[in-house]
Amino acid sequence: VGFQLLPDVFTLTELQKAYEIILEEQLDKRNFRRKILSAEILEETGEKKKEGEGRPAMLYRYREDAVAEVKTRRLFP
Repeated sequence: VGFQLLPDVFTLTELQKAYEIILEEQLDKRNFRRKILSAEILEETGEKKKEGEGRPAMLYRYREDAVAEVKTRRLFP
């Protein structure tokens, strides 16, 4: 569902916020990142997004070949 609510490129934080809104619950940042990255449905764009203080966030996009798989597989209960 997340791929329909986000722009073409996004940060992991933006993706996590979308999942939290849909699931109506807070998700642990480390566990979310581990699960979403291990699912191999995202690819890095090679670009970064600078927002406020701190290190710029890596930008990701859904892998085109993984979109159909995302629609049928549930990553979070």
